Amino acid sequence: MPGDEYQPHPVFNATRAITIYAPAERIWPWLVQIGYRRAGWYGYDWIDNDGVPSSERILPQWQALKSGDALPIWRGIDFRVAQAEPNRSLVFTSFEGHDSMTLCLYPVSPGETRLAWRIRLAPYRWASPVVFTQMFADLADFISVRQSLEGIRRRAEGRSSHTRHLYLELFLWIAMFFGFLASLAVLTFGRTLIKPLLVAILAGLATVVCVLLRPPLFVDFAAFVAILLALSLSLHRKEKKTPR
Repeated sequence: MPGDEYQPHPVFNATRAITIYAPAERIWPWLVQIGYRRAGWYGYDWIDNDGVPSSERILPQWQALKSGDALPIWRGIDFRVAQAEPNRSLVFTSFEGHDSMTLCLYPVSPGETRLAWRIRLAPYRWASPVVFTQMFADLADFISVRQSLEGIRRRAEGRSSHTRHLYLELFLWIAMFFGFLASLAVLTFGRTLIKPLLVAILAGLATVVCVLLRPPLFVDFAAFVAILLALSLSLHRKEKKTPR
């Protein structure tokens, strides 16, 4: 893809794509205005845009994006536009040139387009405590980019917003993941093996299935409750009766 040449040996290399039922010409204006405190990232605004809602309309002031322009991706962090080919591809890179982000439009039919989003990052400072923040961001990247892709699709297709439970869903996923971590801690430091192992498997599978399939919210809640109950049962010990 365009932009791969900026980081030929990435540590983090992720490509996501989504099918949008709109021509590339209708999608492009949503891409060129993307960015922190611009039109937003069309995803979790309270997390990635300081609570400012992503735009629901095309903003003329952000449509003239060109190579060399600075593009803020987060508070105090700017990328620069390395390539901008209208209706085809948009490439951002860090100012050091080590990291790249590419959005490409691939026509499938006159009214159908595939939008691909690629991120390539390197090098990592493994000896620095900052690397843990980087790895957490990489872990969360799948969820955040997927939501951004869905936000772009909804806008380009002209559909209304239905994100009322978006953050509750995200909270339940995070809670399930911490339930999984807790079950691993019990498995590591506990005195028994079978129960904590089963709970860890349950919690891990439930988290992955809910994040990947995005079932109705009540399913997420039921999975979270099931993990809590299983975790409490794994911690429960039968008390021995002492004879009088």
